[in-house]
Amino acid sequence: MNQQVTDYIQNITNESQVEVCNRIRQLIHENIPNVEEQVKYKQAFYSIQGKQACVYFPAKDWINVTLFQAANLDAPAGFFEKSDHADRKTIKIRNGKEFDFDVLAGLLKKLAEAQ
Repeated sequence: MNQQVTDYIQNITNESQVEVCNRIRQLIHENIPNVEEQVKYKQAFYSIQGKQACVYFPAKDWINVTLFQAANLDAPAGFFEKSDHADRKTIKIRNGKEFDFDVLAGLLKKLAEAQ
């Protein structure tokens, strides 16, 4: 794991968001073999063989996760935010709300398999 990403997560001021970002990071590494990570554009940025895979970053009341090259990914109704980009899927993990990390893990695995 990249120390730059570790530092990025540790510098988030909301402790619950730190926990969520660490969980997302763990799921990414568990489900996307040989994923590369770095901090880019003030976001935790992940790629597969040089192609964008996903990013996440904290916002005021949520963690924003974007999956790239994701046009064929399906999830339960309401899981993804609306987007003008068919090849991107955005997810908001809201502070203090229940979130199904198993669905996210499955999406990450499918994303990796499609590469």
